[in-house]
Amino acid sequence: MIIREENNNYDEKLVVEFHLKNFVNRVLMRLNSMLEYLVNNYPDFFLSYVRALGNKLSEIIKHEEEISSALSALLRNYRLKEKDGKMPLIDFFRLLRNKMIEVIKISLNLHEYFEGKPVKKMRITLLDKIRGTIIPQYLIAVTLKDIMPREEALDFYKKYIDFEYEVTEIRSSPLTMLEEILALYERESDKTHVFRPFKIQDGKMGLKITKCMKEKALLSFNSDLDREFAYIVECYPDFHRTKRMNENFELTRKRSLIMGNTYCDFCWHDKRFVETLEHPEKEFWMNI
Repeated sequence: MIIREENNNYDEKLVVEFHLKNFVNRVLMRLNSMLEYLVNNYPDFFLSYVRALGNKLSEIIKHEEEISSALSALLRNYRLKEKDGKMPLIDFFRLLRNKMIEVIKISLNLHEYFEGKPVKKMRITLLDKIRGTIIPQYLIAVTLKDIMPREEALDFYKKYIDFEYEVTEIRSSPLTMLEEILALYERESDKTHVFRPFKIQDGKMGLKITKCMKEKALLSFNSDLDREFAYIVECYPDFHRTKRMNENFELTRKRSLIMGNTYCDFCWHDKRFVETLEHPEKEFWMNI
């Protein structure tokens, strides 16, 4: 087995630049996707969900005291672009859309960075940028338990994620070897996670994560986090992403920081090299 050095470049205060309008657009597209999924597949739940989400967003906005009138006016009534000549569903629910835009600003802690006039690009900390992405996603998911039993809501959101990955495009240039996954993590998660990558054998690679900025972002928003919903939002898609990288790749994982464990135990298998998917036992991970 080959164990690499721990990557410990985690940096919550790292300042990054981002385009606010594009950022808001991506979050609204996620909400629009959920609304379309509901109206097309579960229309009986649609209006109940819109009301429940609207109420949840209103509660967050009501308790926020840092939003100035100038910041509140920023991107008010922002609309998504039409697609194939059709107006996005979210734009028929202007009040809900505007509430989500306000909650995005709150999640980003935008009051700490806004200087009183609109700008295309802003500079914020990496932690706040992650907050702005993951908190709205979590709210979109956890609202489901306000309109149906909790276990049913968890299963519902998992099916929604499955559907999203079925209808979206496959990666144009799939990875060829598992080592490329570790290189991808080292490149993309360098500042957001503390982790140690390792090679178990040919066709079997592992990654132990001991600190996750996305967990920190969610807990900074809600210390009473519903961890099962948070897991489905942030961690469950990893299994789909792995298959997209290469149909021969398979991910196994039994522990996750977001679920309250002390580490995440990623293990990738290349079915061209390994016959059975055997996930290392707990003792193995404790010694990494």
